[in-house]
Amino acid sequence: MVRDLYMFSRVDNKAEVVWFKIEYENTLHSEAEITSFLADKELDIRFAYLDCSEDPHRGKYVIFTEVDRGRDLEAIVDELKKMNVVLSVDYGISKNRVMQSVEFPLNLLGERAIIVRSQTFVNILEIIHEHTPQAEGLLMLTGIKSGSEMVKYLQDIVDVNKNNCLDLLRELFMAAGWGILECDVDHETLVGSIKVKDSFIAQAYGENEMPVCGYISGFFAGFISAVAGRNVQVHESYCKSMGSEVCEHLVSPAPEDMRIEHVMRGEIS
Repeated sequence: MVRDLYMFSRVDNKAEVVWFKIEYENTLHSEAEITSFLADKELDIRFAYLDCSEDPHRGKYVIFTEVDRGRDLEAIVDELKKMNVVLSVDYGISKNRVMQSVEFPLNLLGERAIIVRSQTFVNILEIIHEHTPQAEGLLMLTGIKSGSEMVKYLQDIVDVNKNNCLDLLRELFMAAGWGILECDVDHETLVGSIKVKDSFIAQAYGENEMPVCGYISGFFAGFISAVAGRNVQVHESYCKSMGSEVCEHLVSPAPEDMRIEHVMRGEIS
């Protein structure tokens, strides 16, 4: 589910922002009963999300609401806990009015994750370009490793094969906020192109004379190579940072005697 990761409440500066995390028995009416209870208590919900993806029998309802200062929150929590569908309740007050929609520590795709602005990511890329020899090859290698590791994780969850890998790649990019993909790669020959609309790197990078999405090219190469069982090479032919509407990455098989480490010597192009 795509959602804002955090925001500040600006509605009533005199109220307190209170969050509730309610774990409940997952029935057809559980969410409606909890929402009805909150309405009866005149708790004005400013932001909320549901999550039933981890356990089909249990759900999680995270709610941010504005509450008059001094209100007895313990009494509300006690009543919540007594509801038949409710399993547990945690709550807290956000003194700085931040509504955070992820838990700590954040886990993403089976690993500890953090939230980073795209501009911060691009700042790191720019520093690498300025101070590291063969920076583009280094970023390409980093992307290749990330893409191949992603396939290893997915293979524990779903059947990843040459017929569905591009669909999975497209869904992953959109879910992560990296961009919207249009894939035209032949499954057998591994020749084609991947167009990226609203690439998070190109958009944050701004105008540039050269393509800037080498990390994404590497990610595509690592992902497709891991699924196909043979190395492919990917390079960005044009980029939004250069004035194009989208970024285009050309895909083709790598020569049989070529190894991934040749990227650092500029032998994959």
